[in-house]
Amino acid sequence: MSNFETSQKDYQEYAKLASSAESLIYSDPRSSLTVFGTFGEQLTKEIMHLDDLGDWELNQKQRIEKMAYSKNEYPPTVLNALNLIRLRRNKATHDDHFIATKKIALEIDQSAYLVWKWFLEVYSLDKVADYVEPQDQKALIKTQEDKIKALEEKIKQLQQNRVQEVIISPEERERRRQINVQFAKKHELTEAETRQLIDQQLRDAGWEVDSQKLNNWTQKTEPQKGHNMAIAEWVLPNGQRADYALFKGLEFYGIVEAKKWDQDIVGQMAQPKEYSKEVPFRSDYRLVSNEMGDYKVPFIYTANGRPYLKQYQEKSGIWFWDARNHKESAYALEEFHKPEDLSLKLSAKNKEEANQDLVDDQDFPDFAHREYQIAAIQAMENAIKDGKKRILLAMATGTGKTRTAIALMYRLLKHKRARRILYLVDRNSLGKQTANAIKDNKIGTMSISSICGLKELSDKAPEISTKIQIATVQGMIKRLFFSEDSDDKPSVGQYDFIIVDEAHRGYAEDKELSDKEYQFYSQEDYVSQYRRVVDYFDATAIGMTATPALQTIDIFGKPVYSYSYQQAVLDGWLVDHDAPVIIQTQLSQEGIHFKKGAEVSLFDQDEKTINKEKLPDNMNFDVKDFNKRVITRSFNEVVCDELAQRYLDPNDPNLGKTLIFAATDEHADMVVDLLKKAFKKVSNPVDDDAIEKITGSIRHPNQEIKNFKNETNPNIAVTVDLLTTGIDVPQITSIVFLRRVQSRILYEQMLGRATRLCPEINKSKFTIYDAVGIYEAMNKVTNMKPVVKNPGHNVHYFLNHKDDFFETNEDSAQYQVDMAGAVERKIKRLDDTKRDEFQHLAEINSVDQWARELSKLDKSQFLKQWPKFEQLDHIKPVKPKQIISDAVDKVINVSRGYGHGNQKPADYIENFNKFVKENVNTIPALQVVATRPKDLTFDELKKY
Repeated sequence: MSNFETSQKDYQEYAKLASSAESLIYSDPRSSLTVFGTFGEQLTKEIMHLDDLGDWELNQKQRIEKMAYSKNEYPPTVLNALNLIRLRRNKATHDDHFIATKKIALEIDQSAYLVWKWFLEVYSLDKVADYVEPQDQKALIKTQEDKIKALEEKIKQLQQNRVQEVIISPEERERRRQINVQFAKKHELTEAETRQLIDQQLRDAGWEVDSQKLNNWTQKTEPQKGHNMAIAEWVLPNGQRADYALFKGLEFYGIVEAKKWDQDIVGQMAQPKEYSKEVPFRSDYRLVSNEMGDYKVPFIYTANGRPYLKQYQEKSGIWFWDARNHKESAYALEEFHKPEDLSLKLSAKNKEEANQDLVDDQDFPDFAHREYQIAAIQAMENAIKDGKKRILLAMATGTGKTRTAIALMYRLLKHKRARRILYLVDRNSLGKQTANAIKDNKIGTMSISSICGLKELSDKAPEISTKIQIATVQGMIKRLFFSEDSDDKPSVGQYDFIIVDEAHRGYAEDKELSDKEYQFYSQEDYVSQYRRVVDYFDATAIGMTATPALQTIDIFGKPVYSYSYQQAVLDGWLVDHDAPVIIQTQLSQEGIHFKKGAEVSLFDQDEKTINKEKLPDNMNFDVKDFNKRVITRSFNEVVCDELAQRYLDPNDPNLGKTLIFAATDEHADMVVDLLKKAFKKVSNPVDDDAIEKITGSIRHPNQEIKNFKNETNPNIAVTVDLLTTGIDVPQITSIVFLRRVQSRILYEQMLGRATRLCPEINKSKFTIYDAVGIYEAMNKVTNMKPVVKNPGHNVHYFLNHKDDFFETNEDSAQYQVDMAGAVERKIKRLDDTKRDEFQHLAEINSVDQWARELSKLDKSQFLKQWPKFEQLDHIKPVKPKQIISDAVDKVINVSRGYGHGNQKPADYIENFNKFVKENVNTIPALQVVATRPKDLTFDELKKY
């Protein structure tokens, strides 16, 4: 095999596994399936390695999905075979009731051979003979062992001179793609194989199915009590046969039309609809609804066995139509409904009747009885009545979005418009806060939780009686896409409504991930996975946010109702803030400077150690770098002294509470220490519990958040990002900024922590203390440029969107500039070792010179640099060490004002809505969002 030297893994494993599995087929079929599963698992790892797909330590299901989503055009028969091997291995390994037969083992042997044949043709240039069914291996074991030993020796020799790193040339990548295409043409999925795929999709959804054995036409199969059956080839009175008839017990639930693998299915509803009309009344089964006109069976599906891909949804997924709702169009699902999902749909009231009941019901709960809250509920209910599947509510922080959502959920459940609702949050603290609100708010003497039935964060799955379930998006991502346990995975129809709290998070491109989140997600992963959660369920999704952005309306459409901060202040529901107190120090104005050759102390964030090093170059830092790139205790000390001396007093509860935003966890520790010392300096010592750090690193963050809200202490909380969103502490009267953020959305959320009313302390305003110039930096509302030109995207992002930005886009000049900027930013993060490594791999004389020239190249020259971009993407920068500055600081000026021009910034929601209205007819992407948001393409959003 001529190409073995390109591999980093030992091919002998595959030969041994395949041979040993074949030898077990006749003596121990179950064990042979387990061995074949290991064979498939190792092979997918090797494929991902050889094709440079990365992340090849994913589980087997994720690897197959990643292959399917790639642009390498892997043959569907191969992906199907790998998935079949995986499923059989799981059954043989984990299901004690599974019976492994010789027939099943031989089927898997044939599938494994197909994969092996394809693999060798693509990666070793070998041509492989067609499959021959193995003989009973008992008499051949000795001969087989000798062959294996000879093969091992041959492979060992080939391994000795192999290259350790795999570099795929564009020509080799294209050669493999062409082989994949030709292999797929020669090995098309047969109709029987497609039926096997659909069988498996139905089986995964909890239906008993076997197209050959459970067949009405050939086997006279009929529905049975206590069985959820997908009966193949159901014969109708006119002689036609529905591909599958779905029965829950004796109740006739649905019809499935099966199409060929490569056939569009979006327009194939006519035939199963006709079948639904042809179903006769019979005594041996029950029809479940008489409110469908000519239709006898309510749930209609078409499928071709292909996994759902949003980009190719006309050709993939499972298309679904509910005959009870004639005015609603068919739409694509990722999976079939489970029988219980369809029972849930049937238990809901007729949509038109329920919608009218909502309109007629003018009795709104007392806990959400403000005029704007009622208007918001009515606007959402009208959107539901109009059939919208994605709805956005924009309400300023502190105006009661959670209570409004709880009231909406109560009304939907009361009128049976909804049967089960998922309340989705992105952090545990918000989930617990929401659960407490559902328990505390009442209708009469009964809490909403007791009326509706509530499952909280610790409950993975709802019970039959559960009407509201709270979950984190991270937990839902894990259960939906990263779990091998199918029993743990929610079904597509488990919920019929989803409330997405703080909908801007996870969708906003400029969201700042926490240190912990960066360990698990890239920015792009977080955004795409968050969206997949919403798209997975067959449910109406309602997003709530105080800070809508174009990314948010890309998913939910423009807000159906908006209530701005400015209007809420004018209406008396929120408090305003005075002109901020601007604290300027000598270092914040002049910066911190180090000369070449100076010996400095460096804090290593990974090792948590301090080391001495001499600087190779001059280094300069301004205030935006303070406490991130450079640690400056003196700056923080003089600011804390100023706050303690003139503004803050934890010993006076009538002054309210203070929230301080620090840059890092270590910085928060420093601020806590300096503040306690500062109050001692002014002869106003405070309880040790009066000032605390509240970040994700402390032992019980949720308890400390609760204490901050309900107890006297802590009076001053120092946080990084844990308290930026959704935390309701009305007593906060002071916000202190000791960190800069780049996100307008994040900044608005920070300010929102202090806008709530608090009559107990006669709170009429809140005060901002700004030591880092953030107020002036965020002074303009029209900060929507990142949506159009995305300066925050990294190299990896541009590599994954080459087609969108460069291949199919005539005007790619701006994207070239943006990518050149991303390259420049990454290079600046590399240390000397990593720079030298990249310079050697890319075969360039000067990294800096190469990067500077990128934006000046013409398009063809720029695209020739793509292999270098891919090499740069693989270089991982180390976490930067922080320089510790001993420079002495002092306060040089304290003033009140709104920054340059001394003008108060405009309201975010009002200006956002104004922007959309003024530009909806001039920016095509906005016009699409406003009128038909589902049709918005990635290219349109990026272009404008």
